[in-house]
Amino acid sequence: MRLKAIFLAAILTTALPWATAQQPTPDEAAIRSVLAHEAEGWNKFDPHEVASVFTADAIWQNPFGVRLHGRAEIEKFLTDLLARPGYRAGTSTVPTKILDLRLTSPTTAAVWSDEKIEGLVNDISGNPMQPRHSYYLNVMVKQNGEWKISDAIIMDIVHLK
Repeated sequence: MRLKAIFLAAILTTALPWATAQQPTPDEAAIRSVLAHEAEGWNKFDPHEVASVFTADAIWQNPFGVRLHGRAEIEKFLTDLLARPGYRAGTSTVPTKILDLRLTSPTTAAVWSDEKIEGLVNDISGNPMQPRHSYYLNVMVKQNGEWKISDAIIMDIVHLK
């Protein structure tokens, strides 16, 4: 009987951390929801919806060197970007996927994600753009019980032919 109890304890000791690790915390679930809302805004070409997930003083930078300060500036930039035919021509071939979500404190988190897009067209030249494989790093903050993006950087992997 004692051997059976030791065996059961050993199984629970190794299985319990794995089982609890599979269940997202309420904060992790809330962060995932915010990022899903942002992705939905991008998919609908809705600059207001995308910008709504950022803090008022957020910093956003894309791989082309555009660096924006504040939700209002982000929304203004996205209003132009999301209206461009060349941008609208793109299609996600691999939708945004969270690769790593780390709660760094009760009110901050770092989230790495990536996606792949094909079919974008340069609006100036009219030429097709190379497929993009983008990585995102979002710093999330919890303000007044709500998670928002305070800092975002988009980085592209350049595939040389």
